[in-house]
Amino acid sequence: MQQVGLILEGGAMRGVYTAGILDYFHDKKIRFPYVVGASVGACVATSYVANQRGRNYKVFVDYSSHPEYLSFKRLLTKRSLFGMDFIFDTLPNQLVPYDYEAFLKNHSKLVIATTDIHTGKPVYYDSFNSKDELFKIVRASSSLPFVSKSVLHQGLELMDGGVSDPIPINASIQDGNKKHVVILTRNQGYKKKRLKFNRIVKHTYKKYPGLVSTLEGRHEAYNQTINTLKQMEKNGEVFIIQPEKSIKVSRVERNKEKLHALYMEGYKQANQISEALIKFIN
Repeated sequence: MQQVGLILEGGAMRGVYTAGILDYFHDKKIRFPYVVGASVGACVATSYVANQRGRNYKVFVDYSSHPEYLSFKRLLTKRSLFGMDFIFDTLPNQLVPYDYEAFLKNHSKLVIATTDIHTGKPVYYDSFNSKDELFKIVRASSSLPFVSKSVLHQGLELMDGGVSDPIPINASIQDGNKKHVVILTRNQGYKKKRLKFNRIVKHTYKKYPGLVSTLEGRHEAYNQTINTLKQMEKNGEVFIIQPEKSIKVSRVERNKEKLHALYMEGYKQANQISEALIKFIN
């Protein structure tokens, strides 16, 4: 398989849908030479590239109800909804160990999208000197506005890659891929709406006008990207995988039954489209 990119959208806990698809890819030995993800798309991509089948399921489902994973009380006291130290340190280093050596041995290229909060523009990373650096960048890509703090890396203040580039198809195009498999976590026909709390955005991030501008125009950029993907799909350049109906899992879901059901939905859907997918990438 040459010049085919796998693009993974963000969506917080909805990423368990993507995890199901990627585990199906593991089972059928469907590998991609290029993988790019933003936010939770970057999270699930790390386990996929390291060939750790089932690791994403453990992180999303088995630990979803852990008190350090997600806490509204912590949001009020520490302005952090997700336990970032727990998710990006304790889990990969202790509870669900990440196989960094396997990651290094894989010849697939991993690209992680982040957002520079000073400019509001995307910043991509495809080189990682250590496991700590890899998870620091994934953490930055997953640091959602309002509920997470920014991450300082190499002189830049970084946040959620989904803010500036939620479906990083442009990174795949710019890196020379001719075909693109895109996994979305929103259902067919979904349209992103304008933010309803612009005043809060401007007040909270008044020191970062670039980020404010990006957040205010995010709905237009997202919907335009979807239109572009649909046209590329008609041209035979893109293969889209996404939920057929609106899913019942929220971005901050903790219900294990719902998360398991969405994981299985992704796995089963991947099975249903597998023949068409293999035909596309070959």
